[in-house]
Amino acid sequence: MFHPISKNKRNGWWYMLLVWCGLLFITAVIPLFPVDWWWVRIGDYPRLQLLCIYVVTLMVIAVFRRQSMAKWIAGMLVVCCFIQLFWIFPYLPFAPKSVQSARSHDPAARLRIVSMNVLQENQNATAVLTIVRREKPEVLVLCEVNERWMNDLAELDQWFSFSKKHPLENRYGIGLWTNLDVESCRVRSMVKKSIPSIDATLRLRNGQSVRLFAVHPNPPRPGESTTKRDAELVMVGREVADEKSAIVLGDLNDVGWSRTTDLFQEVSGLLDPREGRGFFSTFDATSWFMRYPLDYTFHSDDFRVVEIKTLEFIGSDHFPLMIELSHEPAAELQQEAPELDAGDKEDADQAVDAIR
Repeated sequence: MFHPISKNKRNGWWYMLLVWCGLLFITAVIPLFPVDWWWVRIGDYPRLQLLCIYVVTLMVIAVFRRQSMAKWIAGMLVVCCFIQLFWIFPYLPFAPKSVQSARSHDPAARLRIVSMNVLQENQNATAVLTIVRREKPEVLVLCEVNERWMNDLAELDQWFSFSKKHPLENRYGIGLWTNLDVESCRVRSMVKKSIPSIDATLRLRNGQSVRLFAVHPNPPRPGESTTKRDAELVMVGREVADEKSAIVLGDLNDVGWSRTTDLFQEVSGLLDPREGRGFFSTFDATSWFMRYPLDYTFHSDDFRVVEIKTLEFIGSDHFPLMIELSHEPAAELQQEAPELDAGDKEDADQAVDAIR
């Protein structure tokens, strides 16, 4: 026999729902504050997941639609939905593409890149080698490599003509392998000696020189601000801002819709090929729901996109990312690079000054 829920119990559930909606409202508003506190900036990450939670909660509110505040609470959540949609909209498949699809079929203008955060504790070198063998990248970048990884991946030295390896035991080791001509390549520490990046200039098969930065800044952590991460991205952006052809890639430990990444793009003038194509979430590979796009490849406006995709699970907490670009100088006239205005320049200066 069906027993209707008592009025007291129904009111109890309603009050619990009000508290829950209050917490959800906070998750939408707090990340809007322009501060680098970790507990604020962590809210930049799960915008898609929060949007899904808001929608489910709205359906629950419909059950309590006769409550006096139901319409106000529903309206508040709708505002929260629009806040999250505002930030993630550029990555939806029906949003405008900031980077056009390739038009040239010249193989000498193509650049195929695979980047992976292999996870230092992961021991599945076979999966990494399988991907490299199949995808045949001209540039390979690996993050979180240590001496064990270098030994396990020794076979790469037979497949690539050049490598720059900087293994570390602190999860910030990094390595670059390529079959392109290398004009210069060095390991640099932009903000902290224990967090290196690779700064290289490569020559495509069509003769075009490309400045390439492989980076892996530290993520937001409890008790730590995002100051160093933000400063590193701004400093790298300044380094490549005047380059005719440039690429910045790696595990940025940031989502593309954050204020930090927006500022990086404005400082560097680089484009995000994911915009209008999808999220291509790479972390956390061990979770079906809590996934964010943390691994990126930004490039100058003289490139168009041939293909971009995430690759299969390799035992890491990140999925690998593959992108193939086509160097097409005519694209500069048809693709609009982000511009740095006076206010953004001041924000960039403050980010760098904060670590000095």
